[in-house]
Amino acid sequence: MRPLFEGRDRRPAVLLLAFLLGVAVVVLAGPVPAATAVPLPPTQGWTQVVKGGFTDPNNSYAPTWAKFKDYLYISTSANESGAVFSGSDKTGGDIWRTADGVTWEQIGTAGLGNPHNNFFQLIVFRDKLYAISDNINDHGLEIWVTPDGTQFTKIENGGFGDKSNDVAYPFVFQDRLILGVSNRDTGAEIWVSDDGQTFRQVVDGGMGDAGVTGFGGFADPEHADPIFQGKLYIGVSNPDSGGEIWRTADGLEWERVADEGLTRSTTKHISPDIVYQGQLYAFATAGGTIDNILGFDLFRTADGTTWEQVVDNGFSVGKERNVHGDLVEFKGRLYLTSNTMDPRVLMPTNPYDRLPPRGFQLRVSDDEKTWQQIGEDGFGQASSIGAGMDVIGDTLYLTVFDYHQGSRLLKSSDGQEWEVIFREPDPNFFQEGGAPLNFKGHFLWLSNDLKNGLAIWRTDAVMVAEVTTTTAGETSSTSGGETSTSAGSTGSTGGGGTSGTGTGTGSDDSGEGADGRESDGGLSGGWIALIAVLAVLVVAALGAVAFLLGKMTRGARTDGSATSAGEAGTAATGAASTSPSAPGFCKECGAPLSPGATFCADCGSQI
Repeated sequence: MRPLFEGRDRRPAVLLLAFLLGVAVVVLAGPVPAATAVPLPPTQGWTQVVKGGFTDPNNSYAPTWAKFKDYLYISTSANESGAVFSGSDKTGGDIWRTADGVTWEQIGTAGLGNPHNNFFQLIVFRDKLYAISDNINDHGLEIWVTPDGTQFTKIENGGFGDKSNDVAYPFVFQDRLILGVSNRDTGAEIWVSDDGQTFRQVVDGGMGDAGVTGFGGFADPEHADPIFQGKLYIGVSNPDSGGEIWRTADGLEWERVADEGLTRSTTKHISPDIVYQGQLYAFATAGGTIDNILGFDLFRTADGTTWEQVVDNGFSVGKERNVHGDLVEFKGRLYLTSNTMDPRVLMPTNPYDRLPPRGFQLRVSDDEKTWQQIGEDGFGQASSIGAGMDVIGDTLYLTVFDYHQGSRLLKSSDGQEWEVIFREPDPNFFQEGGAPLNFKGHFLWLSNDLKNGLAIWRTDAVMVAEVTTTTAGETSSTSGGETSTSAGSTGSTGGGGTSGTGTGTGSDDSGEGADGRESDGGLSGGWIALIAVLAVLVVAALGAVAFLLGKMTRGARTDGSATSAGEAGTAATGAASTSPSAPGFCKECGAPLSPGATFCADCGSQI
């Protein structure tokens, strides 16, 4: 899903402020009984190719990826806080690549030699692969580049001379490499390069407001921020006065087109999402007190400056519901999935649900104002708390996050009837969901797990046609044999309930998506959205543990010391071994702070 949290946003880790609150909050009430178990997931037609985080369980998730010179590259994330769950003290994110999705090789060492490089944003520019590090509380972000995918050269030593420039959101626009850089002291900045070697600052000082702290969380190489009427739109965080939207026609000159959360100052981030029928849609994600988290607002504009609100407070369906959403177009209709706040308290020895889980919601609209719910909440599973979608040819794919019964992948040819084609086996409380990625016609399912490390599954049969076709080309041999009919039997004619926002944008296999973004027909948008969401959950979870146990001095996105050898994650098919008071918000990234916290669980900055 472009989901689970921030997605196209795919994007902003900050978008999921509400999710962070959901995990990071400490509650005094006892645990809620676990959801009723269901049969384990179907994995027929899938083979596990990576387990145990490749070579170390502290490689708990893979937030970013890129396709470069016939290889798929992914970056794992590893930090000190992960030791609480994994038992490993490995720090520094890895970079791994594969030519077939089965056999993997590590490129360089953990953190490319710096254990404070928690993970790397990966992006291709001018036929070179760039790795931009997340480097908190050290000396600032680093920029590495490789022309062949095997040898990286460092071209920026640390934060452009300012160690507070520690995280960057990269994107390519108008043949320029653009970095939205977070800075907790003086506010967000924008740096631009024409040649990929030298960068110049084009926006500084928090873009005119020191309260503007950061941008999106994870770059999606195939579904960038939307281009509308020839201009690129990006969302920024402003915890002080409310989220904003900025746009540019060339990457050099920028203007603010929305501020103060549009209608509420408690909106900490606004995220431009998709272009649909000549209008740009954007989600506004709110903060709020722990016992009053607001739902998302949805806006649209026909000119880029005048905004019309089409959804208010997540349809006002209840506490901690519809806190974040995303949109996708499928066969001329607009689909919306919504996500519930994560109810877990992830104490390593005794994790529990502080509230009963409540399922995601899926809706469809023909006029963008009236929404009809499809299926029951969570498609009948209350523990399915989040979902997101992507389109490939004539097929709509839905990725569902469920840590009780196993996250799963479903497909539909009409948006009403759904078939489960994969479900994660052996679900546990420390799983952070997963999402699919199309690589050379096969789906790879990346499963994130705080305790056991990243796992990857691969379909044995071709699921997606090549770029030259527009047909999804799924095969019966990879369908898990489990079908869900609840979606088709409820809500097809309307009904109440909430609307949600999925996490992908419609696209076909042959060129541009609905909003002009290039696509190769993969589940890239949905995947990165989900991973972004999952990464946020990981961050939040680690922050919660830090607060509960008082064992850490830095947040989940901080780094540590040198790598240590962990269990070898040998693939089965021969993969390389390898009610408290309101918390307040971080001045750097806009994430909510746990009561009494001395650091930010999202970005790791000191409070």
